[in-house]
Amino acid sequence: MRLGLGRRFLVTAGLRATLVLPAGVLASRVAAASSATGGAIALVEGETVLTLATSHAPAYSIFTLGTPPRLVIDLPGIIWSGGTPPSGAGLVRGMRVGLNRPGVTRVVLDLAGPAALGRVEVVAQGGGKALLVSLAPASEQVFLRQTASSVTPGAPAQRDELAQAPPARKPMVMLDPGHGGRDPGAIGPGRTQEKHITLSAAAELRRALERGDKVRVAMTRTRDVFVPLPDRVRAAQRAGADLFVSIHADALDDRSVRGASVYTLSERASDPLAERIARNENGADRFAGPAFTGVSPEAARILIALVRRDALNGAARMAKLTVTSLSQEVAMLPNSHRFAGFVVLKAPDIPSVLVEMGFLSNRQDELLLRRPEHRRLLAAAMARSIEGWFGEVGAIQTAG
Repeated sequence: MRLGLGRRFLVTAGLRATLVLPAGVLASRVAAASSATGGAIALVEGETVLTLATSHAPAYSIFTLGTPPRLVIDLPGIIWSGGTPPSGAGLVRGMRVGLNRPGVTRVVLDLAGPAALGRVEVVAQGGGKALLVSLAPASEQVFLRQTASSVTPGAPAQRDELAQAPPARKPMVMLDPGHGGRDPGAIGPGRTQEKHITLSAAAELRRALERGDKVRVAMTRTRDVFVPLPDRVRAAQRAGADLFVSIHADALDDRSVRGASVYTLSERASDPLAERIARNENGADRFAGPAFTGVSPEAARILIALVRRDALNGAARMAKLTVTSLSQEVAMLPNSHRFAGFVVLKAPDIPSVLVEMGFLSNRQDELLLRRPEHRRLLAAAMARSIEGWFGEVGAIQTAG
């Protein structure tokens, strides 16, 4: 397919602004006036064309994934700040953009069906460059043959010359049983200690996820030991976790309050109850956030803002799924998705949620949480939400 200047203008019109960093993870400084435009998708002469415009010729790799069919483009050194990606057209149902790992933006096209990768080319566009990728209808057999080859600038892949992609790794979830050791957490009227309930529930959740065999599971503690809050966050970062789930069962002065809830990070609590719960949990120790060493303040601000936005968006999706799943099985607090400044939710690069399984201060919740069958019910509900979350975002976060 060849695009004339007029058609190129139609394809690329209306692109959104983004920001480009030099290639490399956590670049030591931001290139002066480095910028790019976002993306557009159009149907041109029977083929579906994606245009991604940047101020300089981008490095990139492209591969396809099946079940469901997707096209994935990795862009090292590019930060996406173009807002909502363009809507689909032709063979593309929709486009998603996320941070695959620090310094690498991933673009995922959800395909309406099997497609053959056609033209892949970097062209001049205004004062910068544009990566053009075209797709044509193809048989299932052709699509399966092209299960993902890296494509480098100047050497676009041909439809029948795509090598087999490396298998996708299983994503990892870090489970965080609250409290432990010398910190018992909440204590119920029946002397039930939160640290034992959270560890038992996390172990049950781990078993449920391992039976599903869709994700890898790690835990911040597997026995009754004290783990400082910053170490819980750092353990998730060191392990390369894709999701962080902290498990708690708090207590309040008002013993009539009961029900499960899910929290995501906010520096300001959504309500007085959320503020009191966060204050209780954060009292375990002081938080020391992860440092960006060897990075200029300008680059650090941009990188932190980008990954934090991506993590908060992912956490919000996870909270919604968890509330939906839990509400099918157990009593919930009103306004079950709440916001507070929990220390363990402050990893800027990992979507993080905190699940309050109930209140040990409430006799009914305490009795339920002491029962293994109830904890298994909670674990099954949380496992469904975790697997569902990875199913939604897996193409962005774990493929390749």
